[in-house]
Amino acid sequence: MIVKADMHIHTCLSPCAEVSISPKRVVEKAYQAGLTLIFITDHNSIENAEAAMKTASKYENIRVYPGMEVTSREEVHTLALFENIGSASAMQNELYGYLPDAISEKEYNEQVVANEFDEVEGFCKKSLFSAANLSIDEIVNLIHKYKGLAIAAHIDRESFSVLSQLGFIPENLKYDALEVSPNTTIEQAKIRYKEYSDSYNFVKGSDSHWLESIGSVFTEFEAKDNSFSSFASYIKQRIN
Repeated sequence: MIVKADMHIHTCLSPCAEVSISPKRVVEKAYQAGLTLIFITDHNSIENAEAAMKTASKYENIRVYPGMEVTSREEVHTLALFENIGSASAMQNELYGYLPDAISEKEYNEQVVANEFDEVEGFCKKSLFSAANLSIDEIVNLIHKYKGLAIAAHIDRESFSVLSQLGFIPENLKYDALEVSPNTTIEQAKIRYKEYSDSYNFVKGSDSHWLESIGSVFTEFEAKDNSFSSFASYIKQRIN
């Protein structure tokens, strides 16, 4: 089958996202847009992922998996993608130990935890847009500790990417793939970042913070199904 995957979608849990982008609405919009595999990747938290997964259980042709966009001490964003909520929760629990609490009532109220019925269940008490007190290599190792995939987020952006913050990708960083933003095609990335194209595959995520952008950008590949294992096999194979 042809899989249309977006590994970078936020919900109302992320303080920088629209409040209307609830887990239920994200899945509904992704399904309507023809996506067949998505990851919920709020900043430093998976608290809205399970609600999205429950919503997706009502549809036959889309699978939803938990993830997060983790910010390192160097202010580098990395996508942490998981096959199941247990592994994702274990990663989150450890990560929360390195995050500060929400610094104001305004920040707290912008981090909405919602259920699959579009109801507000609470608010996250951690400061989700802050950096964790962990280095980028510690974060990548932590993701792999919990059997997740570590993807360098939007490497073509001028902020919060490994290239903008470090200027290069250290050899010791064991990324599973590199993501480019909607501003760059994968073909352009292979040329612009040729020095990394022999070591990594490139993927493209929408980084959606509002409903309208869901489905506008995705990574397309052929696989036996739209499972986590198929996605993992795709990004790790040498196809460049």
